Formats: sequence, structure tokens, C-alpha cells
Amino acid sequence: MTTDFATFNVADYLDNDEVIAEYLTAAAEDENTDVLLSALAEVAKCGFL
Repeated sequence: MTTDFATFNVADYLDNDEVIAEYLTAAAEDENTDVLLSALAEVAKCGFL
């Protein structure tokens, strides 16, 4: 039995400055710096940077 899932794209939900700020704040709190770099890349896809 296989289950198909839709692809999740976080950039679809980063639609205003407040959400983006919360997203980047949460990413910055992670001890893994790659998390913040990935979050910045996702925000850049939205055209806000």
C-alpha cells in the first residue's frame, strides 16, 4: 500500500511580514545554522528579501 502526499512548499505560506519574521526568528533559534540559511532561501523565493 502506498500513500501519495502533496509537496509542501513553505513559501506558499509566507505571505506577510509578521509571518516571515516569526519564521525567521524560529529558524534563528535553532542551533543548526543550516536551518536559518534554508529559511532565508525560502523567504527569498517569496520576493520579500
